[in-house]
Amino acid sequence: MDNVSASILLNIALSGDNSDGTQAELGIAKDQVSLSRGITYADGSGSGQANVIWHDEAAITTGDTLDLNGLVFGMVDAFGTALVLTKLKALYIKNLTGGALTIGAAGAAALGLFGTPADDTLVLPDDGEFLYIAPGDGLAVDGTKDELKFAHTVGGAQSVEIIIVGVR
Repeated sequence: MDNVSASILLNIALSGDNSDGTQAELGIAKDQVSLSRGITYADGSGSGQANVIWHDEAAITTGDTLDLNGLVFGMVDAFGTALVLTKLKALYIKNLTGGALTIGAAGAAALGLFGTPADDTLVLPDDGEFLYIAPGDGLAVDGTKDELKFAHTVGGAQSVEIIIVGVR
């Protein structure tokens, strides 16, 4: 894939007050925070760059493994090029299974996003979202560190949105 660019933005706006009847001594107390963060990757394979984007609403069954250095889920980009990463720059997962989605515990070839690679997991509730961003050089991916295992509580094939930004 040529001419890759990726921008990932996160905006958070929170506010609260005590206008429900209880007042501070001289008025209503208020608290608010606004946070905007983001990262942009230019085309390339160096620090702050990416040359692979992949996205899918994948139908997974419990025990399916996402292999970032191989061909699982028919992982080819929009131009038919196989997804074989050497670096992971960003990973987004949205759980559409209708139940809890467990990510991780892929054994010896685990990607290692959640601590101890072989057995640590992240449990994403129904409709939950996970975003991982690795600025700079990214997370190294090779034949020994390249898998994410999925398990869900619903049964059968269920949908999960996955977006990957990386380097070949």
